[in-house]
Amino acid sequence: MHTLEWLLLAYLLVFFPVWELVHGRSVRERLQADPARKVPLYRSACLELWLPTILLLTLYGSGTLSVSDIPVLIPVDIAQGVALLALLALTIYLGRSLRRVVKDPDTRQQTADALRDQAWALPVNRREAAWFIGPVSISAGICEELLFRAYLIPWLDQALPIWAAVLLSSVLFGLLHAYQGPAGMVRTAAVGLVLALIFLATGSLLVPILLHIVVDAYAGALSWISLRDDEEKGATLMQQAGT
Repeated sequence: MHTLEWLLLAYLLVFFPVWELVHGRSVRERLQADPARKVPLYRSACLELWLPTILLLTLYGSGTLSVSDIPVLIPVDIAQGVALLALLALTIYLGRSLRRVVKDPDTRQQTADALRDQAWALPVNRREAAWFIGPVSISAGICEELLFRAYLIPWLDQALPIWAAVLLSSVLFGLLHAYQGPAGMVRTAAVGLVLALIFLATGSLLVPILLHIVVDAYAGALSWISLRDDEEKGATLMQQAGT
């Protein structure tokens, strides 16, 4: 294997998960103490995802990658057609869910109560929402699927049974989100497992990428819609205290 690919693997298998395990809690504490750090964190998260992805694509384009194929797009067959229709149905459902939260104050309050513990990481104002729904969701959808599904699963499959490759890649994906705490890591690993199974069933990254983007963007939009009232009330109280 090319030296740069060994560096990529070291980043995905060792550095990234260890860094998140060691520093995830401190990142959370800093954001809780100073929410203004949130957008800079979003920017750095995008950079941390795109750098290894660009390296992966460079190795692939030069023909020096040990994994021979990265199946992003393939002709639509029955499996992918069904998956795309299911994704469309889910997107419509999530859109209606957001509309209900916008229109119903009680639903909005219930959602805000459920999300308040995660407000340290999720967007609560327009600027944060623009970054989370846009660059963060798109970067996570494209980069994480390329790295953890299209590349890592086939690479691990060279030495492990496919089921073990899928499970290990999903666990590593969960460790990438160690800043969310143990429950967040388990939840994210489960999502990674679902995305991996869709990838294997369709033979393409198209649906996993789109699904990943939709789910992340929905989470960001739901948080902003639900928690912006808290943000506005806090800003008003600060203005009143300063007068």
